[in-house]
Amino acid sequence: MLPKLLAEIVAAEHAKLWRSSVKLAIVMSLLGLAVMAVVVGMVFVLYGLYLSLVETFPPWQAGVIVGGVVVFFAAILLMVIAQQSRAVSIKNSNPPEQAADDPSAQLGAVIGDIVAKSNVKSSDFVLTALIAGIVLGASPSLRQRILTTLSDLTKPNDK
Repeated sequence: MLPKLLAEIVAAEHAKLWRSSVKLAIVMSLLGLAVMAVVVGMVFVLYGLYLSLVETFPPWQAGVIVGGVVVFFAAILLMVIAQQSRAVSIKNSNPPEQAADDPSAQLGAVIGDIVAKSNVKSSDFVLTALIAGIVLGASPSLRQRILTTLSDLTKPNDK
């Protein structure tokens, strides 16, 4: 019963991780397309600004003005990014927030929720874990058999 429950938990977490990684890949692809669209749009805006300035200034002065505007906005952007990265590094120095992102902590939270919803006493879980640890420690063949069964259960179906 315990290996089956553990296999179900691992399979559910594996499926959740897979769904999350697919969503992340889609978001990253869309973000990349958005960045490319912004870059192309900025090129046309800057070229239009250059062409507008060429009518009143010599070409070299129009180029210097457009280049100066680009450098100015890049400097402002770098200052904003540097300021936010300092704020993020201060936030990440807090250990409880790091523990929330830890996969083992998330798995522990899921198992804790399952245990909380069941009607089994916590002392029963402790005794079961103790007995299972003694049996698995004494029998390497049983340990290997359980590990292969768990790995077979968590493999995705190729159908």
